[in-house]
Amino acid sequence: MRLIHITDNDLERLRELIHVGRHCGELDQTGLKGLEDELEQASVVPCQAVRQDVVTMHSQARIQNLESGEEMVFTLVYPRAADLEQGKISVLSPLGTAILGYQAGDIIHWRVPDGVRRLKIVQVEYQPEAAGDFHL
Repeated sequence: MRLIHITDNDLERLRELIHVGRHCGELDQTGLKGLEDELEQASVVPCQAVRQDVVTMHSQARIQNLESGEEMVFTLVYPRAADLEQGKISVLSPLGTAILGYQAGDIIHWRVPDGVRRLKIVQVEYQPEAAGDFHL
């Protein structure tokens, strides 16, 4: 497993999400566990020092399916803001958890019901920290 990078701000907010989610029946418990496992293995960096090509919360990333060549653009959001029609994926979704903390050029092996898909993060088109948007 590759080392992923999580900002200190994202770590604090995501841990709060996990804590609240454990006591709330609305959120996917499997997704919470997957996110928790990812956070335990992450390298934590100050939000002002995170590389600009790392997928953080509210980042917009261009991702390519290496089998089909198809490219998609997603924004990584918290569960309540998720809207697939607008390209907003929840950090608790398998894909959302899979891309969090990875950077442009990384290849992700994403488990799906019919096997494993290989996805490449082509580009981080927007990252709040790079834009100075630390309030998101």
